[in-house]
Amino acid sequence: MPTKTESVTGQNMQVHDFYHTHPAQRAKISFVATPIGNLSDITARAIRCLQACDEIWCEDTRHTQQLLNALKIESLNQDQRLRRFDQHVSPKEMERLLEQVSEKGQWIVVVTDAGTPGISDPGAMIAAEIYRYPEIKLEPIPGPSAVSAFVSIAGFQDNSFEFKGFFPRERKDGMSVLEGLSDGAVIFFESPKRLKDTLQVLKSWCETLDFQPKFCFAKELTKLHETMFSGSGIGFLDDLIGQEIDERGEWVFSIMIPKECVKNKKPVSEWELAMECLIEAGISTKSASQIIAAKFKIAKNLAYDHAIELQKKIKKT
Repeated sequence: MPTKTESVTGQNMQVHDFYHTHPAQRAKISFVATPIGNLSDITARAIRCLQACDEIWCEDTRHTQQLLNALKIESLNQDQRLRRFDQHVSPKEMERLLEQVSEKGQWIVVVTDAGTPGISDPGAMIAAEIYRYPEIKLEPIPGPSAVSAFVSIAGFQDNSFEFKGFFPRERKDGMSVLEGLSDGAVIFFESPKRLKDTLQVLKSWCETLDFQPKFCFAKELTKLHETMFSGSGIGFLDDLIGQEIDERGEWVFSIMIPKECVKNKKPVSEWELAMECLIEAGISTKSASQIIAAKFKIAKNLAYDHAIELQKKIKKT
């Protein structure tokens, strides 16, 4: 039986304690995977959904209209339309739309600009909220995905990996993520405009290690200029940094750390992390070493030597 609970907007709404789907459900939201570059990768099932649904919720209506045009889906029926649905949609508006889908028994198709909805895009917000509405069927329509396409050619030996979405924008956040990695493979997305900065962060991280992680980078998967790079350690990163890379086309990359190497990772202490933050903030090596020595009760010469080392690394990047 339904019970009352607080919604994301603070208003009371009817929800069920248990969600399950049934083939006879009238209201439906289909998550449809679309090509990540090669139009031929669209599935026949995806095309049927785009043709027959009541509405298409998309990140960018112009981009999705181009896809419909390419697929020769000339126009939506009179009651159909494209609706922009991105990260700026408020919880209140989302609730209103889902209530409408439920009441009218609509069939909605959710698409991202490219690939499978719900993976590093606003579709995940919709999926999470649909479970509040057991009268709405949630339906995945599988197809192209940059993650699965990349995994198929990355060469992971143990068949396991972790996907972390886009690599952090800030250098210190990127270093923090890297220093927390354990053995195995981890996958990131990256924007072409931030790739060189990310490569520099990866190089700085490698300089703190006594082993060489293995990397695999893929650019513009499934497209005409699809390119893969693979190698290990600082030498590989230097080669990639030296490449003339067109700032177009999304990247996927992985970092693989062998199990036998994890025990050899150099531990990073709290005072070393604090020192790095100070040096990156532009504090002089003398002042930073004095602050750290006093705060963490360590030898001033040890703190100063580490500050000098960090400053040299930052100047290189």
